[in-house]
Formats: sequence, C-alpha cells, structure tokens
Amino acid sequence: MKKFLPLLFLLATCLTLRAEIDPQLTEVWTPVPPVVTPGLNQAAPSDAIVLFDGTTLDAWTNDKGAPAGWTVENGVLTVKPGAGSIMTKQEFADCQLHLEWRTPAVVVGEGQGRGNSGVFLQNRYEIQVLDSYNNITYPNGQAGSIYKQYVPQVNASRPPGEWQSYDIIYRAPRFNNDGSLKTPAFATVLHNGVLIQDHVELKGPMVFRGPPSYVKHPFRQPLSLQDHKNPVSYRNIWIRELGVQQLLNGKDLTGWYSYLEKLGKNNDPEGNFKIAAGALHIEGKNFGYVATEKSYTNYYLKAVFKWGEHQYAPRATGKRDSGILYHFPEGEPDKVWPKSIECQVQETDCGDFWCVGGTSIDSPNHSAIEWNQQRVYRTENFELPNTEWNTIEIICNGDQIEHYVNGHLVNTGTKASVTSGKILLQSEGAEIYYRSVELIPY
Repeated sequence: MKKFLPLLFLLATCLTLRAEIDPQLTEVWTPVPPVVTPGLNQAAPSDAIVLFDGTTLDAWTNDKGAPAGWTVENGVLTVKPGAGSIMTKQEFADCQLHLEWRTPAVVVGEGQGRGNSGVFLQNRYEIQVLDSYNNITYPNGQAGSIYKQYVPQVNASRPPGEWQSYDIIYRAPRFNNDGSLKTPAFATVLHNGVLIQDHVELKGPMVFRGPPSYVKHPFRQPLSLQDHKNPVSYRNIWIRELGVQQLLNGKDLTGWYSYLEKLGKNNDPEGNFKIAAGALHIEGKNFGYVATEKSYTNYYLKAVFKWGEHQYAPRATGKRDSGILYHFPEGEPDKVWPKSIECQVQETDCGDFWCVGGTSIDSPNHSAIEWNQQRVYRTENFELPNTEWNTIEIICNGDQIEHYVNGHLVNTGTKASVTSGKILLQSEGAEIYYRSVELIPY
C-alpha cells in the first residue's frame, strides 16, 4: 500500500488544483466576430455580394467583356445557346458561393449532351452542372463533379425541371513568384444540401483532354457560368468573400495611427488625414503617413486610389507623389521615412520598388541607387488618368513580393530583407483618396 501513497497524493493534488483553476482563464473575449444576419429560405446573408437577384445582369459580362447575352425572364437567368459563357465583373479568391440551377424539363439528348453547363471558380476550376437524374455518363463528369478530377460522393440530383442548389466553399491556390505552386486550391460542395465533395485538393484547372496542371494566374479572378449549348437556368446567386480584412472601415481611422514629420504621432490639427464620403482623404500638405496598428506577413493587399487636385511644396509642380510602404518592422521608430519597402504610387511610376531605410530586394527588373536607396523600376505604365480610380495589388509571400497595377504585374522581387511589419499610406505633397484597402492572408 505504501508504494501507492505517492501516486494517490499526486492524483489528489491534481484534482485539487483542477478544481481551483479559474474557468475565466480559458475564456477568449477578443476579437468579437462581426454580426452577419442569415438570409431566410436560401436568401443571401447580410454580408454577401448578390450576383443575380432575378432582375438584371449588371454584375456580369460575356467572356469578351461585352454585355452578357443570356436571357432574364420572371426572375430566372437562362443560358442563350451560342451567346457564350458569362463572367462576373468583380473578381474573387477564397469564397462561399450559393446558386440554384435547373436543367430543362423536356429532356433532350443524353450523357454530356443533357442539361450541361458549369460553374467555373476563378474562371478555370469547374464544378459540373448536368442533368444527372437517371442519365448515364462518366462519373467524374456528372453533376457535382470537379470536372474530370473528382467523382461526387453521392448523386443527389433532382429530376429535370426541378430547382437544385450548390453551396460551395472554395480556397484559391497560391503561387510563388517563379510560377511554382505554393498551396493548391480546395473545394467543398453541397448539392441540394448533401455533402458531395469534402475539402478536395484540386489538381489544376479544368481540362478536357489529359491530366490537369497548375499554371500561375492572378490571385483574384472572375466567377463564370458556362454556355454548353443547353438552356440551363440559374437564380439566387450570391457570394461571400472569405478571409478579407477591410483595413479601412469608411467611417473613421480605427486600426490606424497618424504620424506627421513636424507634429509627431496622432497630432493632426489640420485634418491632413480624414474620412470623407467613405474614403480616406489624404490632403498631402504635410509629409507623413497613416500606419496600421497591427503588423502583417504573407498577404495579398489591394488598395484602390485616385488623385486629388491639390499639390504642395516642395512638390507643388511635377508628378503627384505618394506611396504604400509595408514591412515596417515592430520596434523601428516612426520618422519620415521609416525602414520599410515601398510600392511607389506616383504619376506614371506606379509599382516601382523603393527600399527605404537600408532595406533591399533582388529583382530581374532595372535597378538603381537613387536618394541613397535602391529603386527597382516597374516594367510598364498601366496607370489610368488622374481623375479615375486605380488599383494597386501587392502580394507578400515570405521574402517574395509582387506589385500589380490595374491587374498587370509590373514588378517582382525576391530575397526581401524585411518580411513583416506595419502598412503605411504616405502623405507626400499631393492630395490622394483611398476608396478601400483590404488584405487577405496569402
């Protein structure tokens, strides 16, 4: 009995300590999830983007960018055979997609020729739409298949002429600068509420012949619906972007702090930085920046901007100038300008790298030392006229970085000497507006 006493004592002690542990120690109170109001009867949740509400095709174009040529009647969108596939004007990456579809009640054809269409995520990864009710075809091409890649776990098809639903959870692939795959795409599909694809790893885009393989493409791409010459109908199409962090809330500068060269931190009596009509308005009169309070690493960043009219000394004439600085490391002092890497936002020079405060990057593009800093020139000018909104996209992937201007890759670099930190929006003598700044983990 004596040899068991230490064990019994230890057990009793553990039980006593467990009883004395405050349950509040395991309560997590922040962050508080945002409120989303669910829709009723498959209607869109409050944070969804409605792509088709039964009235117009305003959210869509055809595959050549012209108006979509499908038929809208009685709240239903129907393929007009021969009109071509349609795609969303907006582009998406990680998402939750809901749509309802119906094959013709009058059965025509068989196999792949019967009620055929398709949902193409990022305009290339297909979830098959097909009349698969008592219709024999190859299983990796039936309704709910990841076309020619994965057979659905079950056939949950309803009879022709009845409405069916897809609920799809999609995770977009990530690529390295050299085009190699960082992480593949994944998809989960529910057909009429039944799980038929369970977080399957996609092998590449849809191909009709041969094995699929990944080819690097931009991170965000349109959703498209296929014209396969069958009058398949759709309704109630909505999408929720996943993982998107809106860094600007359109109301105030929550999550940011200001720094001005002559006034310091959070001291902006003239309102150099303010929210106006939902956009961040940077007057540009004083040199400085707004910076995120948090640091970030491995992300896709999208900023939409346009120039204002005002310019100030010492840049009262010439090119309007600003910039998006990132990888401003924790612990580094605020100053003009802090250690970071800059995506140049300057008229006709958008997308240049500036390596600020002794940072560095390797790039195949033309590089020079200017103002005692490394500058890497963008390949081509894709900026729109200064009265129009422009889109800057920055992908930070470890020590690899890419800059895009209005959808065009203009600069690429590797071996960046800094890989994490705060994000800054410059005030540098020119008035500029940022309509949105959003971030997605990469």
